[in-house]
Amino acid sequence: MPSRSPVAVIHQAQAGIRRSALRRQLQAVAAGKSTSLSIDLDQSGVDVGEIIEEITSRLPMESMPVQRLVFAFKSSGTADRVVERLGAKSPQQRANSARVAGALRLTEAVTWVAALLESRDRAVSDAAARALGKIGGARSATALVLAIQRRGLNRRLVAELARAAPDLFVEVALAEPQRPAVRPALAIAAGLRRRQTAVGPLMRLMERGSRRERVISCRALGWIGSGTAVPVITRALADRDWKVRMSAAKALGALHAHSAKNDLKYLHIDRNARVRKAAEQALYRLRTR
Repeated sequence: MPSRSPVAVIHQAQAGIRRSALRRQLQAVAAGKSTSLSIDLDQSGVDVGEIIEEITSRLPMESMPVQRLVFAFKSSGTADRVVERLGAKSPQQRANSARVAGALRLTEAVTWVAALLESRDRAVSDAAARALGKIGGARSATALVLAIQRRGLNRRLVAELARAAPDLFVEVALAEPQRPAVRPALAIAAGLRRRQTAVGPLMRLMERGSRRERVISCRALGWIGSGTAVPVITRALADRDWKVRMSAAKALGALHAHSAKNDLKYLHIDRNARVRKAAEQALYRLRTR
């Protein structure tokens, strides 16, 4: 590797010093040892949002350390600057501000953060999605659903929807009329959340949904670990679409559904090689447990 220039080494060291100073300042506020806050949001080499996330990542919104930080940001006027910068011309400023808003769970910034989901700059739209996932609540979840309507099934949007959605939001949305890309996204989100309350809506989707919805619902029920869904998933082994049969086999393996062993054995003669392989793997899982 080529050696770095002395200037580059100095700049890196200076950025490290600035990050350390900011971290100490924020930690002091979070611990209640200080109430003053003075932050330059444009410090070179310093990602303010990242440092806040280090401090708040495993803390609930209602915890005192997070509340102290939010209060300090608001009372110092820094929170207002963060919201203003969500509309800045610089993509980097918009992305950084979205990270700060998410790390502090600034619910008042949801409208402005949601607007960034339409950005053509991937770093900005991803930062906005992550921020909404952290802020959470019905408004954040709704914004993510609307983005899925516009952009289609997107891993980042679905993952953050699973994180942001309040109780029963996904379950209710699964039962409502939706555009083609939305219900599969909701089914994935339901599986990622692993809530038993989603089992009923997912089972109904398996029986009445499109091919894509049936495929995803099978897998989601497997992720949730719903034993009550085994009969419905077992029936899906006879579905005309090979992707549904394959997904059902994988789900039954994940569920360790011994009651479906004979049905899985029948798939040894399935005309699709991927279905046969999925059935073989599911049977192996049943034999090893």
